[in-house]
Amino acid sequence: MMYDRQAPAALAVTSLTLLACGIGFRFAVHAADLYLRKEAVELRIQLSNIPKRLGQWTASGPDGKLTAEVEEVLGTAQYLDRWYVNQSRCAGSRGKALNVHITYYTGLIDTVPHIPDRCLVASGAIKATLPLNIDLIVDRSDWISSDLLNRRTGDPYPVYTFTQSITGRPVTVHMPIGNFRLRITEFRYKGRPNERLYAGYFFIANGYTTPRPERVRWFAFDLTTKYAYFTKIQFTMRASESVDRSEYVELVSDLLDDLLPELMRCLPDWAEVESRSQSRSAERAS
Repeated sequence: MMYDRQAPAALAVTSLTLLACGIGFRFAVHAADLYLRKEAVELRIQLSNIPKRLGQWTASGPDGKLTAEVEEVLGTAQYLDRWYVNQSRCAGSRGKALNVHITYYTGLIDTVPHIPDRCLVASGAIKATLPLNIDLIVDRSDWISSDLLNRRTGDPYPVYTFTQSITGRPVTVHMPIGNFRLRITEFRYKGRPNERLYAGYFFIANGYTTPRPERVRWFAFDLTTKYAYFTKIQFTMRASESVDRSEYVELVSDLLDDLLPELMRCLPDWAEVESRSQSRSAERAS
């Protein structure tokens, strides 16, 4: 084999070029004020502190606890897994149960959210329908516009004051921007022809709502944003053949009315996070 005397020099030039490109890329990212890895923004209150009584809904049984292996697959140890049962006097709703599964993520480079479209199929469920995005009925009559504006759209963040069920004190929270739509899939299981399973979810990502997993990246992993978080709120319901999708949506909407402000009390106040971040950016620029 012939030895090429120019090979060491070529290797050195290539290595130096790659090093220069790497340093140049980092400098360009810093100069443009871009963020590839997002800094964490922690929960204000742990999700387990969401009350076990929400309106006409009461928690049934202890909160679910996943194994360390499942938590590793899930990608977070910050979650709530709880069954709520409707205690309404209305005969049609009383006794109906919903599983609420909330997961929280922050401080990531990027991620693909875990969704029932894939997870339940992997556990043996069969899709009976394709996923559909359905509007939820959320009461916004007492929401008002705040003075804080969303950095990207310029829309004012909604504000809602409610009576916290445990302390009995009024609490004011910024609510998310966007429409509340649930991405619903109906599942069946072999050998259980009279049983169906509804699973629906939506996300709150950096103050926005979306039912679409791919939109989480657009909202939470914008390169100009230093901080990022997203949470998935999932509702699962076992039902008989007589319960249709509209009844499931109605029950989820009813529970969400009382769950949402308690959840926003736990999540970071994104309006404040953006306001502080913009103030620091202005100070650096001055």
